Amino acid sequence: MTESPTCQSCGATLAAGVEFEFCPACLAKEAKSAAPDSADMDATTTGHPSNPSGFVAPTPEELNALLPGIEVIELIGRGGMGAVYRGRQSSLDRNVAIKVLPRESNNSSQLGERFQREAQTLAKLHHANIVSVFDFGQADGLFYIVMEYVDGVTLREMINAGNVTAEEALQLVPVICDALQFAHSHGVVHRDIKPENILVTRDGQVKIADFGLAKIVRSAEETVSQLELTGTQQIMGTAKYMAPEQMSTTKTVDHRADIYSLGVVFYELLTGEVPMGWFQPPSQKVSVDVRLDEVVLRTLESEPQRRYQQASEIRTAIEKYQLDSKTSDSASHVSNAAGPSGEIRLHKLLDETETKYRTQHTITTVLGLLGFPLLALATFNWQPIVAVVCALAAVASFVYSIRIKRKLVFRATYKGHEIVLDNSGTFAEKLYLDDGLVRTGGFGTKMEFRTKIKAGDGIGDEIIIWFDAGVWSVRCRIEAEESMSSRA
Repeated sequence: MTESPTCQSCGATLAAGVEFEFCPACLAKEAKSAAPDSADMDATTTGHPSNPSGFVAPTPEELNALLPGIEVIELIGRGGMGAVYRGRQSSLDRNVAIKVLPRESNNSSQLGERFQREAQTLAKLHHANIVSVFDFGQADGLFYIVMEYVDGVTLREMINAGNVTAEEALQLVPVICDALQFAHSHGVVHRDIKPENILVTRDGQVKIADFGLAKIVRSAEETVSQLELTGTQQIMGTAKYMAPEQMSTTKTVDHRADIYSLGVVFYELLTGEVPMGWFQPPSQKVSVDVRLDEVVLRTLESEPQRRYQQASEIRTAIEKYQLDSKTSDSASHVSNAAGPSGEIRLHKLLDETETKYRTQHTITTVLGLLGFPLLALATFNWQPIVAVVCALAAVASFVYSIRIKRKLVFRATYKGHEIVLDNSGTFAEKLYLDDGLVRTGGFGTKMEFRTKIKAGDGIGDEIIIWFDAGVWSVRCRIEAEESMSSRA
């Protein structure tokens, strides 16, 4: 007979199917203790209202006068995307959450039609791990959505309370993947995946809130001002969790932006930190299996085509890792310990995109090339002064172009070895390892190649270089694969 799981805090027996190692009472108590430090409450759960965006929320009394059939009890959350209230739907005798959009978004004549279309789509997302939409409408110019009320805490509160272990993160992320995959298959992209929008009920069930609301608000703003759109955080999402393409443009954002955001959440669950700038793999921050690095880092690829293309692929990768862990000695795979023969540890050393000098180089090169036909034309028409000016301008442009290109050198270090990809030459890129020329690349092409460390510390490890020389930008990525077989 299988023993029932018990709460690690108070020892109470947990209900079947609970995904965490503490009881509902301890979950709520410990998570709530961290609530004052949490970010804005932009979710359909209990919490402390905050107001970082300056949005003035209607009072419960004002909403009660506008929404017949719903008793609005209290304001429970307020953020860039509007305000959330706890209420009760009398006819069905159920608790509900009412999401009210900011009135400043309601100044478009086309918003009503778009709001209805998007809200109808959200209402069709019937999934156990997505907060359900019960009703929506407009009252006195105020757009509102009536949703399932989740009695529990946000993932942000749980992270702040230190209640999520690596094992629990590996239970939680696949559930989020299921919900995302379901929504994406129905053409709905969340656009604002973050811990504040991931809820955990008192019996351990995971639910994603605010699906598609960013698109509803954004559709309204697009009809008002594109400038206002790009300058308003509530439209675009939350900066720390946004995919690179989401930061730069809204036209090419698709479901893979949610995958990147989930990668940020995954990294934060494992390490307690948000990956910013040049960050280390999770196994270099905390004691987690190095095999998880590849899963997390792939979700955080800056190029959408290099990420997992479907949320279901992340779940599959995690399940494969869990299956492999069951058939091996888990202690031998912990980070910062010697691994078994054949294990590979990935180190991300550099991922840099340079645009300033590459753009200047392209412009000066084009100007230099234009000088030659102008020189020929001036010479043909017997204009010696113009010909001299054109010749000097062409030469100056080429000289300046060469000087600029000298700055296109990418460097990284690994176990005392220096790796240099030199793009400063006129035609070909050159790869150096410890000052020794390893390889000369092509001209203006996309390349990916490997080289092994042949002497010194790290012998047998492989250096991987991915390089893309475009017209307006150059990207260089350098990684190292540490072969644990050589350490065994």
